[in-house]
Amino acid sequence: MPAKPVPGLGLVLGVIVGYAAIVGGSYATTRLATARAVRFESDVNRSLPWLALLVVVALVLAVLMAVPAIGSGVMVGAGGLMTLVGLAFLVLPLRQVFDLSKAFRVPGSRFPPSYLLFDGSLLLLGLVLLVVGARRWASDAKVYRMLSGQQPQQQQWGGYPGQQQQPQYGGYPGQQQPQDYRPQPPGGQQPPR
Repeated sequence: MPAKPVPGLGLVLGVIVGYAAIVGGSYATTRLATARAVRFESDVNRSLPWLALLVVVALVLAVLMAVPAIGSGVMVGAGGLMTLVGLAFLVLPLRQVFDLSKAFRVPGSRFPPSYLLFDGSLLLLGLVLLVVGARRWASDAKVYRMLSGQQPQQQQWGGYPGQQQQPQYGGYPGQQQPQDYRPQPPGGQQPPR
């Protein structure tokens, strides 16, 4: 029997890890962009820690999404948070956007919020995670019900949902069925038995 999906726990973890991914990703991309584009540092050793931070954030999120029992919830939680935050950064008035950006800064950091928060990337990534996560949530629940015997298996006959099964002899309604078919004599009358 498969492990029971616990998408509710995954949803909570997804929101928490999604927040950490936004904060960590924003901080790492700001530091990386500052080192490479502003200071023109070509020394990879100075930018390597920020690149490593981005990879770690992505791997933690990916590993949690891959866990069968909670993965769908993590996708929905992180995707929902990223979608809401990304949408808020794009539609709120600028004063509120500036105030909101403070919630996604590393405490004590002197670096401004990342461009990642302002360019719509979060909305794009969040929507993808949200839609795929919701689909996976429904699919995981259906597979679990089927494998645990809570839903009777229906015989599949290859038709469309709601369509009635066609007779096996391949005819159409009203056509004589093979057991009723007797060859007619040329006059159209059947001989008495």
